[in-house]
Amino acid sequence: MIRLLTILIGAALVAAGIAWIADRQGELLFTIGAYRVKTSAGAAIGIAIAFAACIAFVTRIVVLVLSGPGAFGRWTSARRTRRGNDALSQGLVAAAAGDIAEARRQAKKAENLLGTPPLSLLLAAQSAQLDGDEGAQTGAYKAMLAHPQTEFLGLRGLFMQAMRREDGDEAIALATRAHVLKPRAAWAANALFDLHSARGHWLEAKKVLEDAARKRLLDVGVLRRRRGVLLAAEALDADGRGDGERSLSAALEALDFSPALAPAAALAARRLAQTGRAWRAQDIIEGAWAQAPHPDLAAVYAAIKPAESIAERAARLKGLAHLNRDHFESRVLEAEQAVNLEEWSEARRILAPLARGSASTRVCALMAEIEQGENRDATAAHAWLSRAVRAPRDADWRCANCGWSSAQWHAVCGECGAFDSLSWSAPQIESLAMLPGAARDERLASDAASSFLHRPGELEDTETVRARPRAVRKEEIGESERGFVVLPRPPDDPGPGGHEFEPDTSANSGGF
Repeated sequence: MIRLLTILIGAALVAAGIAWIADRQGELLFTIGAYRVKTSAGAAIGIAIAFAACIAFVTRIVVLVLSGPGAFGRWTSARRTRRGNDALSQGLVAAAAGDIAEARRQAKKAENLLGTPPLSLLLAAQSAQLDGDEGAQTGAYKAMLAHPQTEFLGLRGLFMQAMRREDGDEAIALATRAHVLKPRAAWAANALFDLHSARGHWLEAKKVLEDAARKRLLDVGVLRRRRGVLLAAEALDADGRGDGERSLSAALEALDFSPALAPAAALAARRLAQTGRAWRAQDIIEGAWAQAPHPDLAAVYAAIKPAESIAERAARLKGLAHLNRDHFESRVLEAEQAVNLEEWSEARRILAPLARGSASTRVCALMAEIEQGENRDATAAHAWLSRAVRAPRDADWRCANCGWSSAQWHAVCGECGAFDSLSWSAPQIESLAMLPGAARDERLASDAASSFLHRPGELEDTETVRARPRAVRKEEIGESERGFVVLPRPPDDPGPGGHEFEPDTSANSGGF
C-alpha cells in the first residue's frame, strides 16, 4: 500500500513538472555555424533532460566496463567464502556426531576453499582426533599458535596431548604459557597448581594459588583448605630434613587455615612438646580431636607427659575422647584406656555398639583381650581373634579418587596424583562373605557380644549363664565344620586365603 502510494505521488510530481514546463512561454535561439536553431522553452528543457540522461547512461556503462573484473573477483571470493563456511559448519557437525569420514571430507573441502583460517584448523584437529592421527592433530594445534584467535585453544590441545604422554615438563611449559596468555582461565591455573603440587613444588604451587586468589578463581573455603594442605606438606618435608623451626611454623600456619588437619596438628603438638610448651600442644590436639579424631593425635597427646602414671594418662586420654565421644576413634580410645586400667565392665559397655555386626579388627582384638583378662575364657578370646582375621580393615588414609591407601598422610595421592584426596576412612564393604567353617566362630562372637553389659557374678539366673560364652563340644560341631580349628595368627600375618577353609570332599569323614 505504501509503495503504491509512493508511485502515485511520484507520477503526480512528474506530471506536474511536465505541465509546468509546457506552460513556460518563450523561445530559445542559438546559432551553430551557418545554422540557426529556434525552439520553444519547453522543448529546450526536455532536450536538456534527455541529454543529461544519455550522459548518465553512458557514464554507467563505462564504469561497469572498467570495474567489471574487480566486481567479478569479489563475487567469486564471496561465493568461495560462503561455500567454505558451509563446509566448516557441516564438518563441525559431523565431528560432533562422530562421523569421521564426513568430518575429514568437509575439512579438506574447507581447506581448499578457505586456506587455513582458525576454524578450519580446529576442524582439522578434531578430525585427526577422531581418526586417531596424533601427528596430524599435533600439527593442527601447532598451526593454531600462529593465530591470535586460536592460540589459547592450541595450547590447551597440546597440553592435553602432553598429559596423555605423561610429559610433565612439557605440560608445565604449555600450562604456564596459557596462564600468562589468559590469567583468568580456570583450567590453566588449576593445571599448573596440580602439576606443581604433584611434583612436590610447594612454593610454585603456592604462587599459583595466590594468583588464583587475587583473580577470585576459587571459592574461599577451597582456597583456605588448599593453603592449609600445602603448608602441612611443607611442614612434613621440613621435619624430614630436620628443620624443626620451619616445620613448626609451617604446621601452625596450616592449622590457622585448617584446624582439623590431623597431620599438621600432630606435628605441631610434637614439636611444641619437645620445646617445653606442653599446654599449647594439648590445646592443639584437643581442638583437632573435637573436629576430626585420629589415632596419631591420641599417640602424640599421650606422649606429651611421659612421666605420668598409667592412671593419670588414662584419665587424660578419656577426657580427650569425651571431646567427640560419639566418634568411632573416641570410643576405641576410651575402651583402650578402660582395658589398660582393667575396668572390664566399662570396656564392654563402651565397645557394645561397635562389636555387633561388622566389627573391625581393632574392636575384635580388644574384645579378645577383655575376654582373656576378665574371664580367662580362652575359647571366647579365640573366637574374637579368629573373627579379627576376617574382620573389615580399620580406617587408613584412603584416596577418594582411586582408592589408594597409605598408613601415612600425603598431600598428593601416590597412585593418581590427585591433590588433597586422602581422607581417614575405612574401605566400604557392601557385604561380608562368610568363609567356610566360620559359623562357629561367629556364633561364639555373637554370644560374647550379647553379654557385653553383664559382669560375671552379677546375674546368676539361667538366662545369664546361658548368655555367657562357653566352649563348644565336639558333638555340637556340624558335619561341614567337624575337625576344623582356627588358630590365631600373628599380627604380621595377612590372614588365610579362601582355599585354606575349603572342606575336603574326597573323604566322608570331617577330618583334614
